[in-house]
Amino acid sequence: MNYIFCFIALVLLSCSEQTNRILVQNTGETQGTYYHVQYLSENGESYKIQIDSLLDEIDSSVSIYKPYSIISKLNRGEKVQTDDIFNSVYLDAVDVYVNSNGYFDCTVSPLVSYWGFYKNWGQENIDIDSLKIKNILKNVGTNKTDISDGSVYLDLGVQIDFNAIAQGYSVDLIANLLENKGVQNYLIEVGGEIKAKGVNTDDKIWRVGIDKPLEEIDTEDRFQFILELDNKSLATSGNYRKFYEKDGIKYSHTINPMTGFPVQNRLLSVTVITNKCSLADAYATAFMAMGVEQTKKLLMTVNDPLDVYLVYTDKDGNWKTYISPRMQEKIIN
Repeated sequence: MNYIFCFIALVLLSCSEQTNRILVQNTGETQGTYYHVQYLSENGESYKIQIDSLLDEIDSSVSIYKPYSIISKLNRGEKVQTDDIFNSVYLDAVDVYVNSNGYFDCTVSPLVSYWGFYKNWGQENIDIDSLKIKNILKNVGTNKTDISDGSVYLDLGVQIDFNAIAQGYSVDLIANLLENKGVQNYLIEVGGEIKAKGVNTDDKIWRVGIDKPLEEIDTEDRFQFILELDNKSLATSGNYRKFYEKDGIKYSHTINPMTGFPVQNRLLSVTVITNKCSLADAYATAFMAMGVEQTKKLLMTVNDPLDVYLVYTDKDGNWKTYISPRMQEKIIN
């Protein structure tokens, strides 16, 4: 869900008392942000080399910041066979595109570029021109893409951006790697997207703290809530730290693919819990674009087991929350 760097501060809470299992922790850089992996091991073996190699594979497939990647070649109009990683991310993106009625759209890349959210984070001199945006929208729409014979194809002028789903997908692949190694107790975080399974060194379910949607972190009263994450994935999206101002107007990094403009609604942050981290990542972005009421309506119809925590403001600017029933059961404060 994130462009360039992580703006969602998720603090991972676990203890490290002595047990007969060793807590292994791996960290590193990937996709313009950081990853943190911790898991319990009988022998203390580290899988950092394998994790880094896997993340390099993902970059080589779906990173728009790598000129040699498959996605970069495809966006330049080159004929290229897409690989299994690309196809898996694409199919998840299509799934959320359909379920969100187009509010999650992996073809918004030209709009993100127009609004300056790739290079200078919106600080370049943007001439906001509704006609230009209308013309760009002609090449926006996941329905202008297709997968056939094991490869993805784009209509002429269409460009793909998987930034709002790739970090969640990376979490899923790291989880698969660990489970294939026999690891059953782990917590994985890539750029704020998380998956947890099993228990920590205290034999307790992993706990995750979610920051309040403030521009600056309040170290004395930091968390909006803390929850237990049991064999589930979590992603949070918000516009409270990733935005820029122009002529006194705040422009958020989340683009509404229907209008071509940054979203303007009262939703401050969305936390989504579901099984696959790629889907949690994508739905969090979709809900930020949809707003509170449309998100509530979608939750009643979508087949994916989605739990959400919404923070928004009322017409007077007061903070309000909406917490889905299953999410309430996970919150411990």
